[in-house]
Amino acid sequence: MTRCSILQLMLVASIVLVNYLNAKAILSKKEPVLKIAVIGAGASGLGSAKYSLAHGYNVTIFEQAEELGGIWWYTDKVGKNEYGVNVHSPMYKGLRALSPHQVMEYSDFAYPENSISYAPQADVLNYLKSYADHFNVTEHIKFNHLVIRVLPIENEKWEIIVKDLLKNEFKTYIFDVVFVANGHSSTPIIPNIPGINEFKGKMIHSHDYRSAEKFRGEDVLVIGHGASGRDIVYQLSKMGNRVTSSQRRNNETDDERNTRQKKLPPHTILQDEVKHFTPTGAEFVDGTNQTFSLVVFATGYNYSFPFLSIETGINVDDNYVSPLYKQVFNIQHPTMVFIGIPYNTCTTRAYDLQMRFAMKFISGEKKFPSKYEMFADMNEQMEKHWKKGYNKFKSHYLGPEQIEYFKQLSETADVQNVPKVIVDMEFDSGKTQKLLPYAFRNYKYTIVDDETFIKEKLE
Repeated sequence: MTRCSILQLMLVASIVLVNYLNAKAILSKKEPVLKIAVIGAGASGLGSAKYSLAHGYNVTIFEQAEELGGIWWYTDKVGKNEYGVNVHSPMYKGLRALSPHQVMEYSDFAYPENSISYAPQADVLNYLKSYADHFNVTEHIKFNHLVIRVLPIENEKWEIIVKDLLKNEFKTYIFDVVFVANGHSSTPIIPNIPGINEFKGKMIHSHDYRSAEKFRGEDVLVIGHGASGRDIVYQLSKMGNRVTSSQRRNNETDDERNTRQKKLPPHTILQDEVKHFTPTGAEFVDGTNQTFSLVVFATGYNYSFPFLSIETGINVDDNYVSPLYKQVFNIQHPTMVFIGIPYNTCTTRAYDLQMRFAMKFISGEKKFPSKYEMFADMNEQMEKHWKKGYNKFKSHYLGPEQIEYFKQLSETADVQNVPKVIVDMEFDSGKTQKLLPYAFRNYKYTIVDDETFIKEKLE
């Protein structure tokens, strides 16, 4: 072989080696790991973190309280805590879940066997703690960390300013994705009823109610007859108090009203809406008057995201949060994800579906529609909703519409839907609550298969 041939072979070999090394470097090069922030360590935040961790992402959860659980963490504290921060949880003693536990569990983590259907607060909290520990979520939570501001910055990233309450220090973080999971039971609604400032007795919102014992001997007016209103009426009636439940009449007949009165606990009086307050009580729309020493407003909550900068593009108008694609993605900045906005749904099962829906897009497995398409979808869905008689305040109230909503999420992202038996069970529980508002928890639900459940009355 000539010297020239040897040199040519060496040249070819070196080119092959360089190409091989370059190809190996390209194949071994990994995409940057997404940094994900989760705001809130309640049911929606813990699940968001779990699914993000399962994708191999770098996750940090900011929780302003000292424990996980969100609204399911009980504290005696009300108003502001020792750091001057509003107490987030509205939990009161004796609270039990409104839905069977199967409706309140994640799709891949069941409640313990023999759990009672309507779980007490402590059982729900223990379940959430077990879930967080099982999936190694707890170690990613920064407790006593209050999110101050979330700001979109260049390169489609997020700047988050957080206050470490223990150290009284402000810290700034940069993330690729933000999950907003702070719930919507922390900013109370107090109706502006005429004369409200004239009343000389005590007034509280159900958010700051902790136990009936504190109000023993009071003559109490409870305004509102939702879940917390019913529970508070029931607890206070057992203290021997005179309790009045103020509820909307809704054009019912006298017979229907009498039926509603009979469903109330002993020592409880049914009344219409308050027309105006007086220094010692209230006059109702039917012209009657009563005196009270305490008024409890069980009148619901406003959606509130005080940490979101105006640059995020998120607006809350009469409790309508927009612009959101499928009530999950911030259309202006789709790397901001909201979990748990719709209400009157299958609670945790609904959150779980939203999380799985969101991860399909965050991971890049599914491509986001254009902004135009997302806005068009939002407007179409809201118009349909409002035409059914819902006002703007109830934009995120689903009820029976959750079936269609779940179907849209499932089909859009190619993820498993909420099993039919879960939705049917939730609807059955809701019907029972209307018939037996103070006894609906006296039933046990057992799942037979994906379409069938058994309902038994407890002794």
